[in-house]
Amino acid sequence: MPEVNEALLEALSRCLNDEDPAVRQAAAESLERLDTYRVLDDLLAALDSPDPAVAMRTMYALAELRHERALGGLIQVLRNPRPDLRATAVRLLGERRDPRVIGPMMEMLDDPDLNVRMVAVESLGAFEDRRLTEALLAQSQDPDPELRRKVIGALERLGDARATEGLTALLEDPDPGVRRLAAAALGRLEVSGDLSG
Repeated sequence: MPEVNEALLEALSRCLNDEDPAVRQAAAESLERLDTYRVLDDLLAALDSPDPAVAMRTMYALAELRHERALGGLIQVLRNPRPDLRATAVRLLGERRDPRVIGPMMEMLDDPDLNVRMVAVESLGAFEDRRLTEALLAQSQDPDPELRRKVIGALERLGDARATEGLTALLEDPDPGVRRLAAAALGRLEVSGDLSG
């Protein structure tokens, strides 16, 4: 990021004494944002800290920024060897609802860590992008019943009738919770399909 213009910072600082409270608020927010961007390089470097707590705090700080490099930093964490950091990165990226993160997040559906896969399923389901239906349906074969239950919830949120066949297959699942959720989701999918048709 280019150096922040010191004259700009001084002008904004003067606005902190403006008679209008809305101007004071806007100036304070801008100064805070600019100050954070000035330390963006330090934040990105802190992602590689050997202390997981530092990396975790850094991810939360980056998630607050609406900057391309902050987004890139969070995506970079998806390759971190620590599953807790990967899971947090997936959740924070999902909260952004930025369509550019869908691809990297879809890769996390194949993560070796169950918790990372579960967070990825939940986060992707919240995008409400029907292009995700096939990728989520593939996860309905996961050996973990809790993940299969999360897949059903995500598919239900997507509301894509193409999920009907996969959900119907889950009515034969060995886990009663999976069968119950699949049955409920099929009813909601059918009703929403009838209402929209």
